Amino acid sequence: LAALDVLGYERPEKLRTRSAGLVGLVVPELSNPVFPAFAQVIETMLTERGYTPLLCTQSPGGTTEDQYVEMLLEHNVDGIVFVSGLHADTTASKDRYHRLRSRGMPIVLINGHADGVDAPSVSTDDSAALDLAFRHLISLGHRNIGLAIGPERFVPAARKR
Repeated sequence: LAALDVLGYERPEKLRTRSAGLVGLVVPELSNPVFPAFAQVIETMLTERGYTPLLCTQSPGGTTEDQYVEMLLEHNVDGIVFVSGLHADTTASKDRYHRLRSRGMPIVLINGHADGVDAPSVSTDDSAALDLAFRHLISLGHRNIGLAIGPERFVPAARKR
C-alpha cells in the first residue's frame, strides 16, 4: 500500500478504507489440518469486519504463546484470539489471560474453556459429538469401536456443570 501511495497509484477500492485495528491470532501449529481451518475462518471473519489479523503460529521449539503475546502487545493490537492455546491445557496457569484482561485487552478463547477467565470462549461439545459419532457407527452395524484421544489435560469442552 505504501508503494502504491508513493508511486501515485490509486488504491483498489477494497483497500481504500483504513483497518479497524490489528487482532492477533495465536494458533498452536499448522501441521494439524484443523488449525489452518480455524485460522482461515477466523481471518476471514476479522477481515470482513475491517480488522487486520496477525497470524502467530507456534511450532515445537519455536516461539511460545507468551512470546507471541508480548510481540502482539508491542504492535498495539486491539485484541487477541487464542486457538487451542494454553487455556485448553487444564494443568497450565491461567494468569497470562488474567493479566491481559486486567490491562483491558479483549481476548477470545477458541477450542477450550478457562474457568475464571473473563473472556468469551467457543468450543465443541465433545460429549455430544462422541454420542453422535457412536450412534452413527452403531447404525451402520459396527460393534467394535475404538477411540483414540490426546492427553487428558487437553479437554477443549471441559466445563464444570
